[in-house]
Amino acid sequence: MAYKNQNKNKEKFPWMGQKFTNGKKERKCFGTKKQALLWESERPIEQEGQLIRSISLLEWATEYLKFSEQNFVKNTFDEKQFAFRQLFSFSGIHPAESVELLSAYQAQKALQVQAARRSGNAANKDRKNLSAAWSWGVKYLGLPEKNPFSRIDKFSSERHERNVPTLDDFWKVFNIVDIDQDKLMLYCYLQTGARRDEVFRLTWSDIDFFGKRIRLSWRKNRAGEWRNQWISVKDDLIQWLLRHKKASATVDIQNVFLYENMAYLYRQHWLGRLCKKAGVEPFGFHGIRHLFASILAAQNVPLVEIQHMLRHTSLATTQRYIHRLKKENREVLAALPDLIDSEKSTSKVHQEALGF
Repeated sequence: MAYKNQNKNKEKFPWMGQKFTNGKKERKCFGTKKQALLWESERPIEQEGQLIRSISLLEWATEYLKFSEQNFVKNTFDEKQFAFRQLFSFSGIHPAESVELLSAYQAQKALQVQAARRSGNAANKDRKNLSAAWSWGVKYLGLPEKNPFSRIDKFSSERHERNVPTLDDFWKVFNIVDIDQDKLMLYCYLQTGARRDEVFRLTWSDIDFFGKRIRLSWRKNRAGEWRNQWISVKDDLIQWLLRHKKASATVDIQNVFLYENMAYLYRQHWLGRLCKKAGVEPFGFHGIRHLFASILAAQNVPLVEIQHMLRHTSLATTQRYIHRLKKENREVLAALPDLIDSEKSTSKVHQEALGF
């Protein structure tokens, strides 16, 4: 393991690395502990008659996080970075060790600690991110094909369902909004099932007033290809958008929804405040998207059509968006037996016993 340099050059090279190569001890000075650990991990391995350099766990993590920072949004990158921090905090795993030495058992023990300390959900999230990182390493760094993280069983966890508002709750929130643009934005989410950012980035070129269509655009991550799709919408939404365009004709910016002449980016607490004011259980933009899918399903719209409207590539994803609307289903309850049925059944038994 790397240690503090006590030689004369310690101010310039405060860290010393050491390792054994072919039975001989080697030492080398470095400016940082990280550099020393990476050098220590460079052990020659025989492969097809050639010597190649072994990759350390730290080097794998560093390279993958560089890739992630460039290709994923900040929240996703932070989540992946945190997963590595938790992995390396486990005493049984040393960042300077070669990736070849990491076993599924070690990985499982490290994640088990997180399941006990944080939750099964948290451990499963780390497992998913580390498994993806290993698969990336197999492709680009030559890591062993057997992924130690994908071999680990998922930890037991509590699933917290997303709060999907009832249509009544949505209208309660809608009716307390006193700004016309805000009411239009909420109605736009309800009528399109759009993701939050898709409505924020809407421009007037995305509105086809004659065809009564709206074009929504999205991409999976920063490096992903932009995709778009036209979806048909109801007449009243088109008419409302037309009035809004005429009211904002003096503004040069092409975005449909603006705040102080700038396009929206987050509006993180806006819906939460409205829900509190309306006295309903808090829901978010994505909750309205789920409500949109559930309303269509309740009206017996085919699942493939709902998939098209939500712009999902997988039908299984669409199925997770379908929630039973929060109202009593009297038809289902009517199918269950009640006390009257019990009395009828008892009376019939007595009649049969008496020979009637």
